[in-house]
Order: sequence, then C-alpha cells, then structure tokens
Amino acid sequence: MTGSSSSSAKFYMVDLTWGVPIPMRDGVRLNGTLYRPTGEARVPTIFTMTPYIADSYHERAMFFSQHGYAFVLVDCRGRGNSEGEFDGMGGNESRDGHDVVEWLAEQPWCTGQVTMWGGSYAGMNQWSTARAFPPHLTTIVPAAAAHPGVDFPRQRNMAFSYEIQWATFTSGRTGNGNLFTEYPFWISKYREMYRHHRPFRELDQIVGNPSAYFQQIVDHPTLDESIESLAPTPEDY
Repeated sequence: MTGSSSSSAKFYMVDLTWGVPIPMRDGVRLNGTLYRPTGEARVPTIFTMTPYIADSYHERAMFFSQHGYAFVLVDCRGRGNSEGEFDGMGGNESRDGHDVVEWLAEQPWCTGQVTMWGGSYAGMNQWSTARAFPPHLTTIVPAAAAHPGVDFPRQRNMAFSYEIQWATFTSGRTGNGNLFTEYPFWISKYREMYRHHRPFRELDQIVGNPSAYFQQIVDHPTLDESIESLAPTPEDY
C-alpha cells in the first residue's frame, strides 16, 4: 500500500524485520533490523552500523524507508544481539563493514547499491569500511566522525576522563544511557581520583567498571602503530 505526502513524492508503508543475522567471514553473525518500503521489490539500501544499539536509530530508519529506501540498522560486533566482542577501538569495523555491504548487495530486495549513513562512531566506521573497498559501496555519508589518532582516544596526547564514561555507556550488550548522563556521579568519581591522588589508570576501578578498552588507552600513551593503524591514510584510498 502507498499513501501520499504533502508533496508529489510517494510515501510508503514500512515492513520491518527484526533479528536478521548477517554473517561475517570469521563466522560471527551481526544482528540487523531491516526496514523495507512495502510493495517495492528491489530498492537501494542504506545501513548504519552502531555500537549504540540499532533501536536508537529507529525513527531515522523509518523515515528513509517511508521514502523508498531499504534501511538496515546493524549492531556492531559484541553489541545488541550481535555475536562477538566489542573492542571499543574500532579494530573490527573495516572488515565487518565490508562484509555487511557485500551481504546486503546480494539480498533479493536490494538493487546492489549500498550506502552507509551515520555520525560519530557510526561515521568513523564508514571511513574504515571505505578503506576496505567493498565493490558495492556506492557512497558514505559520515557526520562528526571520530578520527583515531586525532580526536580519539586522546587529543594533543592527553587522554580524557570521558573515555571511561563512554566505555561504561557501551559496556555489556545494551546501552547504559541513564548512567551515561548521570553527571553528578561522574563528577564525583573524577573528583575522587583527583583528591586522593589516584593514578589515571585506576579511574575505571574507581568508577566500578574495570574496562579493557580504558586500559588499552592507558597502555598506548603515544600515537603508536596500534593507534595509527585504525585510521585510513591517503595511501589506503
């Protein structure tokens, strides 16, 4: 069924399929939520790969699908219902992004044209995916993308207390959004570290969330190969 919007463009009803398993080359399956315009056999496909749980992009996926695109929300490895472990540093995103693009292009409801869309972490992993040159990636639309080695995981060689706040938001399988925005809690923990002269390395213990991601940041205090390898270079393109 189709209706009409205030303009002459079609406005589609949406078919939604939750829990679509997307296989990666190492056998891990990422969780996808598929939004398709009703009545359309094959359409261009947009996807967002996010650590913030696919459900957080629901309204945007509905918008694009209502306007004639398939939209797939993909939980990053280790987040939501996706298998594997989330490392926080984006080390898996180039490979996983490539495999998602090519899998989507093969689906009977896709025209073979695949686009990525999103911001912040979901902008960073677009650049990581483009680095792998998946044949069916038509374009990327990143916004406010984090850039490893420039503004992430440190700036001007300084790590931020915020990193443990973000690590707590993305710990486990679902988003800890309420704790993430409980600013009096975070300020009190940062103040505790400062007043008791505790080393920065112990901040995750002070917060109560021992974090391999946070310790990885501490273990790499300079812009070394492990950090530089996460960011695409001009030569990669």
